Amino acid sequence: MSETRVANRYAKALIDFSVEQNNLEVILNDMKFFLKTLKQNHQIESMLKSPVIVGGDKIAILKKIFDKDLHKDTIRFFEIVIRKNRGFYLNVIAKVFIEQYNILNNIMQATVKTAQAIDDKLKEEIKQFIEKYMGKKVELKSIVDPKLIGGLMIQMDDKLFDASISGKLNKLKQDLLNTYISK
Repeated sequence: MSETRVANRYAKALIDFSVEQNNLEVILNDMKFFLKTLKQNHQIESMLKSPVIVGGDKIAILKKIFDKDLHKDTIRFFEIVIRKNRGFYLNVIAKVFIEQYNILNNIMQATVKTAQAIDDKLKEEIKQFIEKYMGKKVELKSIVDPKLIGGLMIQMDDKLFDASISGKLNKLKQDLLNTYISK
């Protein structure tokens, strides 16, 4: 079975269970914390993917690391996944869980890139603009990219709005090249 299908099934089951137990937000925060921890400590992910380490040891290690930080239902879910020999999918399941949560709650991810850091007031204005434009709640991530020279770029789903100076310069360059080539 493909990684995506497995992750979708387990994530959907966890969402359904979380809704039933009325702790969806808690489990969402757990999944975000779990992914953040994996990103900071690649050894945990290597341990989960290792065929040498048996399931019981993986469960014990996860409990030792996360028992104080994660909800008991999240820990139990990890145990079930590992007992089913699917522990190497936990990171993908966590990502898919967050994606499914966002779909369920009509939330989208957006990224704004600017040449210099922007203040919270401007971030909020951009967020409100995107929410009005897309008709969804927005989680906005801000990135500083000096290569833009000025202006901004907004990435949301498969749409890209490029109002940067470097983008306009690149478009102008292409237009000039196309004009020169067509002569």
